Amino acid sequence: MPPSPQLTLERERNVRVVISLTFGILLAYVAGSVLGTQVVLNNVASMGLEVTLAMRWSSSLSDVSGLAGTLLPLMAIALLPGWLTLDWLGRRPTTPVASAWYILTGAMGVAVLHPTLDWVFGVDVFAPARTMPGLLGQALAGGLGGVAVALSRRGGVGG
Repeated sequence: MPPSPQLTLERERNVRVVISLTFGILLAYVAGSVLGTQVVLNNVASMGLEVTLAMRWSSSLSDVSGLAGTLLPLMAIALLPGWLTLDWLGRRPTTPVASAWYILTGAMGVAVLHPTLDWVFGVDVFAPARTMPGLLGQALAGGLGGVAVALSRRGGVGG
């Protein structure tokens, strides 16, 4: 017996949501890693050492792969609860969710992540987020992830 059309549509919608959220998390992670690397390299350059474009590129690529075991899961933990809540709200017929909320939730989730880890564990997990420019760069990365989620779900944020 073939599945009902309603069940098929629900499965397709859920697959689109998973792909959308995964893409948003990955974009936020890559952007956060690259921006964090650039903050550190700017600090090195401010000490009078030469930092070439090739060094920036190489360090960024190295950090994207090297931080996958730490920063990537932290980004997922910071981003998923807010985005899943927005998705749940968007499914309700009385609560439309504007795309901007995904962007704001992504930026705030990541911006709150780093100070919270420092407050709870007394440890800075990601050195670039210790400074205000670094923390703002991380918030920007979370916002970019939110843009990816919003754009990939253009057909309807809630449905």
